[in-house]
Amino acid sequence: RVSQDGLHLLTSWSPLGQYGNPLNKYIRHYEGLSYNVDSLHQKHQRAKRAVSHEDQFLRLDFHAHGRHFNLRMKRDTSLFSDEFKVETSNKVLDYDTSHIYTGHIYGEEGSFSHGSVIDGRFEGFIQTRGGTFYVEPAERYIKDRTLPFHSVIYHEDDINYPHKYGPQGGCADHSVFERMRKYQMTGVEEVTQIPQEEHAANGPELLRKKRTTSAEKNTCQLYIQTDHLFFKYYGTREAVIAQISSHVKAIDTIYQTTDFSGIRNISFMVKRIRINTTADEKDPTNPFRFPNIGVEKFLELNSEQNHDDYCLAYVFTDRDFDDGVLGLAWVGAPSGSSGGICEKSKLYSDGKKKSLNTGIITVQNYGSHVPPKVSHITFAHEVGHNFGSPHDSGTECTPGESKNLGQKENGNYIMYARATSGDKLNNNKFSLCSIRNISQVLEKKRNNCFVESGQPICGNGMVEQGEECDCGYSDQCKDECCFDANQPEGRKCKLKPGKQCRYLVIRIVISDIYHFFVLETFQIFYFEIYN
Repeated sequence: RVSQDGLHLLTSWSPLGQYGNPLNKYIRHYEGLSYNVDSLHQKHQRAKRAVSHEDQFLRLDFHAHGRHFNLRMKRDTSLFSDEFKVETSNKVLDYDTSHIYTGHIYGEEGSFSHGSVIDGRFEGFIQTRGGTFYVEPAERYIKDRTLPFHSVIYHEDDINYPHKYGPQGGCADHSVFERMRKYQMTGVEEVTQIPQEEHAANGPELLRKKRTTSAEKNTCQLYIQTDHLFFKYYGTREAVIAQISSHVKAIDTIYQTTDFSGIRNISFMVKRIRINTTADEKDPTNPFRFPNIGVEKFLELNSEQNHDDYCLAYVFTDRDFDDGVLGLAWVGAPSGSSGGICEKSKLYSDGKKKSLNTGIITVQNYGSHVPPKVSHITFAHEVGHNFGSPHDSGTECTPGESKNLGQKENGNYIMYARATSGDKLNNNKFSLCSIRNISQVLEKKRNNCFVESGQPICGNGMVEQGEECDCGYSDQCKDECCFDANQPEGRKCKLKPGKQCRYLVIRIVISDIYHFFVLETFQIFYFEIYN
């Protein structure tokens, strides 16, 4: 079929036999997508060069899984810092990230999409009222070049990760963490320490006229390296950066919507990426060049580099580690030991200087590549360790082990010791145990290296660019016209349809962006001045 504008239409391809054959052992059902990639590529190039506001948007319409997807997307640079650099083969580049997009389904309230457009194909995730769909290149799973489709799309409910309640899979066992904990206690502190900044004990207040410095320091800057095996699997620099972007966006959404005992809007931003290509496989200066490296050694190689310029430093790989381990990271603590967010390089008992603000994740498990959702939650889990959370334990924080069927059905939380498929209610949330631990570390350490995001913050009570309203979080919002900051992406800080509201939103096109606010009783007058 062809859409009315003659651009992309697409159909989904779902032969009868396909329903009985999974995409791989973790994805039990998918449909194929086939649309005009040349047309989408041309639209992407036009959006990349766009001057007018209208041309900056990218449109992709297709039908799959019994419904229409009318995607409206716009370039998203919010995940990359102003000084973002990409390093590869000893070259440092000011890299163009124009292939990264966020958007929504036209006409579907609360929908959200994030992904990339490379060579005219969209890859990413689409959140809908009926759950989240994932779109990936078909050849990543199917090697038959005669296929009548170029992409695959599947629903999160069709992800079956069999290791989630097994004895193995996910994070390393207790003995590994015990060795790491003892090592963290041996760090030698520098003689001169910069005192930590004082900040409000109760965290940021909502709806105040002026934000405090601590409230604005909400962003953890990342250094991400990928080894040659990760590059070999994804094939291009653009695809590697798209994978990093999707992982960071996934954890950014989770952490931003979590209230860490009054500390809110914790976000992430990529400051630097190092891509080790297949050409670096034999480079003697590349610490990750060897084919067989155990997970503890792999983390150690990352930690032996100096990462003082970053909040956290991660390595992404495509290795099948022993015992189904998907990731490993140093656990942060408010005091008494080294490791986690903002940790600086120092000397340890083995005579080596190391940075313990580090972690690693892999996208391979038991001979198969894990679905993006599993990998995203793995990343959130390992970063949770860096933020100060050990594994969940006890009946309160491991409901998936409960004998109560109602609690068991909701599944375990992010910091459960073994990986989850992400299809249960609790799988992408932090438990109260984790929140308590992470809150203590954030209170103590975030002012040491977190930065101001420079991005609009939904929930701070100020209407900023891209927002229609901002009434704070659910426990503070008293505005019947506005969706609070606890709502999903695509809905939060938006006006509720069909409500009689006293909002005046005026957007004037002149030069650079300025914001003017006039606050009156239950009224917000908001002016945006655009170039």
